[in-house]
Amino acid sequence: MINTFAPPTLPPSNVNVEIALLGAILLDSQVICNVADTLPIEAFTVQSHQKIYQAAISLYKQQQRVDTLTVSNWLLDKKLYKEVGGSNTLAMLVENCVSAANADHYAEMLVEKHIRRQLVSLSTELDQKAHETEKPLSWILENIEQKMLKLTQLRNAKGTGYWQKIDDIAFERLCKELEDIEEIENAAQRDWLMRKLAKKWKFSSKKELLDFHAKWLDSQSKTQLYTAREYFAKYGNREQDWVVPGLVPTESVVVAYGDGGVGKTRFAFTLAKYACSGGRFTYDGAEIEPMKVLLIETDQGARNTSKLLEMQDFFEDELTSDRLSICEEWTVGEFGKLKQMLKQNQPQLVIIDSLMSVSTSSIYSENDTEYARPIVRLRHLAQEFNCTFLLIHHCNSNGEIRGTRAIKFSCDELWKLTRQRNEIEEFNALTIEKSRSRGPGAYKFMYDDDTWGWKFTGRLEDGAIAHGTDSQSTNIMSRCIKYLKQHKGIPFEAQELAEELNLNRDTVRRDLKRGVNEGLVRVGRSLRDNRALVYYCGARVKTSTTDQPDQRSDQPLIIFNALQGEDSGRCDQVINENLKISIVKTEKIVDQFDQLITSTSNPVIATNKTDQPDLITSDQLITSEPKIDPTVDQLSHSLTVEVNHSLTSESKNAEKTLSKQTHDQSPIVLPLIQEKASYWSKMFNREVKAFQTFDDFSEVSCQVPGRGRLSLPFTDLQCCEQSPKSDLIVGDKVVILEGKNKETFATITTIRSDGVWLKSDDRKKRLARAYFPHQLRKV
Repeated sequence: MINTFAPPTLPPSNVNVEIALLGAILLDSQVICNVADTLPIEAFTVQSHQKIYQAAISLYKQQQRVDTLTVSNWLLDKKLYKEVGGSNTLAMLVENCVSAANADHYAEMLVEKHIRRQLVSLSTELDQKAHETEKPLSWILENIEQKMLKLTQLRNAKGTGYWQKIDDIAFERLCKELEDIEEIENAAQRDWLMRKLAKKWKFSSKKELLDFHAKWLDSQSKTQLYTAREYFAKYGNREQDWVVPGLVPTESVVVAYGDGGVGKTRFAFTLAKYACSGGRFTYDGAEIEPMKVLLIETDQGARNTSKLLEMQDFFEDELTSDRLSICEEWTVGEFGKLKQMLKQNQPQLVIIDSLMSVSTSSIYSENDTEYARPIVRLRHLAQEFNCTFLLIHHCNSNGEIRGTRAIKFSCDELWKLTRQRNEIEEFNALTIEKSRSRGPGAYKFMYDDDTWGWKFTGRLEDGAIAHGTDSQSTNIMSRCIKYLKQHKGIPFEAQELAEELNLNRDTVRRDLKRGVNEGLVRVGRSLRDNRALVYYCGARVKTSTTDQPDQRSDQPLIIFNALQGEDSGRCDQVINENLKISIVKTEKIVDQFDQLITSTSNPVIATNKTDQPDLITSDQLITSEPKIDPTVDQLSHSLTVEVNHSLTSESKNAEKTLSKQTHDQSPIVLPLIQEKASYWSKMFNREVKAFQTFDDFSEVSCQVPGRGRLSLPFTDLQCCEQSPKSDLIVGDKVVILEGKNKETFATITTIRSDGVWLKSDDRKKRLARAYFPHQLRKV
């Protein structure tokens, strides 16, 4: 007779591995740190081994060293020393461990054996529970699921190792298959492959697979920590850009909802028309730049869409009509198709009408949180393709957004479109209920029967103003915006703008804050005073000023860097490319003076071109570094050398002239640089008005007639009749007000055209740089 009963098998275990691992723990105190969080006590099958490992775990949690001595002491305290075999057992463990290098591998092996023993135990329990008919099946399944989950968590407790590597490969393969299916345009084929994939990877349903897909998309962004300084250094210079200034931000998802018949689609077409053609949609000064638009129109038929295109005059010119692309069929399950359209057309604005009509293939109800997942995906696409999505949606019977509240939380901007009536007229209103780019606001639009479009008339709070006119506040804000756009990137304080525009300072400050709230003006901290706010349009320049080339000049302009520091990063000195600058080197000055002073009469010297100062163009100036000897610095500054000037006078007269210049010169009077004061610019040979000083760069922001706002070096300014003048003289005691030597007492040693030179009273030596009168205070 054949014996059908097989002998019982022993549970999976490996005592030798247990001995090797415990020996490694006693030999190397670092081993317990590596295995304590992943290896449970139950992984050891021998009872004495469990107690020794428990001793090591307890010592590790108490932050004590783990070795033979400390483990023995712990076992003695717990009266377990004899139970584990005493010193003989501990010595045996150490002797049988050759090296602690493979401890991590030993721990993985013990975890695997432990899981297999748990599976054997669970199989027995499954057999028992399957016959417990008196208990509900759902309770049994839930109990088993919890136990299986514990085993799975135990298997994945360690971040590396065999199991984790297998999971990583499988996870990457699944994600790749999902990406491939996303690219398929055929909806039926895509759905069939998705169901097949769910079955292949043991998902209970297609919905569970989609849930996994959404989590996978969210995990694509890498988490990184920054300090506040690092974060600001990386992102601090980024400004919010706008598709429609102050209304539609770039790289965002806007949801506009309203009741049926309010005119949501016609509003969207109006916005698309202005985006394609450019021009003013809201405020004067906030014009839209022409751009490409993609319209996904699935809510109304082709006849209504064609009529809207005709009535809103999309065919006024060929460029406007060519910038609009229209798609009639798309659903939220066809993101691969949407990516292709974005790559092909590269639109800056994408209008989807409507969220309900493109969600017909969704397996979720509009009240499910998952119904809003397409909005999250659109946000990823908006950042990837640098575009903005406008989704048209409906409201419920209570006037709130229809469907799950997750729609509101997932979008960047939320607009509510309504129809309202006051004592005078009926109008449409756009209320910004949520925005990540600007403050809340409500705006009034009038419906135009002739164009079937919406016409902007202002804010709702300005509703008392007659139709077709703007409030005084809006006019002032528009003037400020226009001026800031003319000086793009240059920050102004409210007081500066008020003076430039001849307006009240408080009124300008109020309307600038309104412009900031509505996203039309940008705000930041002043470089001169951190407490002061500055306002600007466009990307802010490094300093408070930037070049505004004179458009009336027929001569080309170039950027001049020769007068700036190597690391200043400033390129805001404009000079004429054809202007010849006469640079006189030290040796030639001295030689000419010697010749002219010692010579009684020499007509050859007076007429010889070779003895004239060298003329160097601006290109040569940038590559040359002329050095002026300090001993003749005053002499060189007092000498005026004109371009193409020839010495035609007699040598005797020239000698007398130069002698008078060198020996009878008056003391140099430096200008006292103050804001809003007037000075004479040597570079532009005209009077300029100072606005803002930048001591770190030795420059001052000046209004140059015919040139706009420019940054000039301190040394370029001279005194004119109305200029504040310095009363400092050599020998005065002063205190330094700016720079690293701030609050240092010093004595004036020299006053030159390049500044005031000092000797520190503390260090009894000349300071390394010159200062200007506004940086000093007489003691």
